[in-house]
Amino acid sequence: MSRPPARGVPQPTPEVARLKPYSVPAAGRRGFLRLDFNENVLGPSPRVLERLGSLGTEDIALYPDETEARVAVAERFGIGPDLDLILTSGVDEGIRLVCDCFVRPGERVVLLEPGYAMYRFYATLAGAVVAEAVYDEDLLFPLAALRLALQQPARLLILGDPHNPTGTPVPAGLVEELAAGHPDMVILVDEAYAEFGGQTAIDLLPRYPNVVVARTFSKAYGLAGLRAGVLLGDRDTLSFLARMRSPYAVNTLALVALTAALQDADYVTRYVEAIRQGRDDLAAGLERLGIKVHPSAANFLIARFGAIAPAVLLGLRRRGILVRDRSDHPALRGTLRIGIGMRDQMSVCLQAIEEALAEARPGSGR
Repeated sequence: MSRPPARGVPQPTPEVARLKPYSVPAAGRRGFLRLDFNENVLGPSPRVLERLGSLGTEDIALYPDETEARVAVAERFGIGPDLDLILTSGVDEGIRLVCDCFVRPGERVVLLEPGYAMYRFYATLAGAVVAEAVYDEDLLFPLAALRLALQQPARLLILGDPHNPTGTPVPAGLVEELAAGHPDMVILVDEAYAEFGGQTAIDLLPRYPNVVVARTFSKAYGLAGLRAGVLLGDRDTLSFLARMRSPYAVNTLALVALTAALQDADYVTRYVEAIRQGRDDLAAGLERLGIKVHPSAANFLIARFGAIAPAVLLGLRRRGILVRDRSDHPALRGTLRIGIGMRDQMSVCLQAIEEALAEARPGSGR
């Protein structure tokens, strides 16, 4: 039971009072095969470490300069004269900027559920009424539920493409259809895992000023510890976001690392291909073990272990492998989300899963 606040403690806004704190990863993850938070398991391009190692006193003492990083990002995503970009401290800051900028208290924000917790977090903080399009247990994209949710006016729709935690891509043509059909609704397309799926809404940006694309450099580029992301969109649309962001939101280390990472496109291409191969290997291996796996366009898979999921989770941890229990939503009961690594790491993971299954299944004698 929570205790009442002490007398005299300042009370927050109603929006803050409604928030549920986000549970951050537990400490002590070093030394494990980290397949629990969809991180890059190989690390960034060697050019990143080389460039960071060359920083001097003045680099650290000066306020961040985004000039070089902005040019590199614009070239990477083909940002033309009618478009713009805003560098952010990870995609999370971008989500918050969009919610705070465009959502008034009491307006509807439509989300897919289950979904990334920070979508709801920042929509709630903005005072939104959150409406859900809910996945069934088949984890197919909930198109009918989404169309139903959008029959009432909404100020913001957030789509993960591919979606986390299901790994499902947005159906082809849907973003354009919704952008054209709902011109007063902002559509934020979170493409944090787009490198692994291969589709993007960036080509829609010149024609639809109500579409904003978010990208991260935490996943394919391996910069999760430095927090670097970007919002891409119509120049006029992003001008409102630019008014409210901190001028030094992205630190110098992140800007330097981001620029160096973008200069080594071959490294990222090889990593993405290796992850796709590892994803196929893991899916095939789990199916051989009798575990249902849902198709994924991201760098993770949802696998259904049923009632023994908690035991498998612990069994893998004992063997030095971390995965994520996603049973907190009805559509995901009995599931584990398993991040994808290199093919040799997936071989180790499969062997560990087989051993954990043998321990956890009834009649194992353990």
